[in-house]
Amino acid sequence: MKKTVLYLLFFLFSLTKIYSQINFGIKTGLNISNAKSINSDNNKARLGFNGGVLSEIEFSKKFILRPELLYSVKGCKFPATAVNTAGTLSLNYFSVPILGGYHLNNDFTILLGPEFNFLTKANSKFDNSDHDVSSNFRKFDVAIDLGATYNLKSGLGVELRYSYGFKDLVDVIYTDQMGNVTGQGKEGSNRVLQIGLFYKFLKK
Repeated sequence: MKKTVLYLLFFLFSLTKIYSQINFGIKTGLNISNAKSINSDNNKARLGFNGGVLSEIEFSKKFILRPELLYSVKGCKFPATAVNTAGTLSLNYFSVPILGGYHLNNDFTILLGPEFNFLTKANSKFDNSDHDVSSNFRKFDVAIDLGATYNLKSGLGVELRYSYGFKDLVDVIYTDQMGNVTGQGKEGSNRVLQIGLFYKFLKK
């Protein structure tokens, strides 16, 4: 899958030599994220951030392709258990959304497409200390993104996006009430609502 992402990026770079109407930009925003079914079904959303660069390849007046390269902090807040206090899980990714876009008009654009995420670090904070739990989590995650952008003026715009993750995030060991191992499995998936700003360096 990682090679597939690299091939896609190479293909998109090749398109820049074919299509002259390409805009580049920067973006940043707020992540309201949750990691479903990790340790508990009662996890709550936590705040993170995302930021990076984007490009828009215009195929026509209506259709675009929007690849991005982002640093994105996801995760959740988890409740207390019998062995530790409540805490926060931070999942830090390099994210590569590759989204197709449709211009509803000059201001509104609908975006839809896959997002490929590469884990850089997973950190769990509880009992007033930080714990590196990167080894417990998958290094690669896939999501589908749906969003919309609104152009304000002169390249500046706002965006709302929802990212629905598919991959099981973490390896888990199941035990009975006596602590005996009863099996192994994989759990968890990212859910992220993103609200952000972007700025495109428009060609004159």
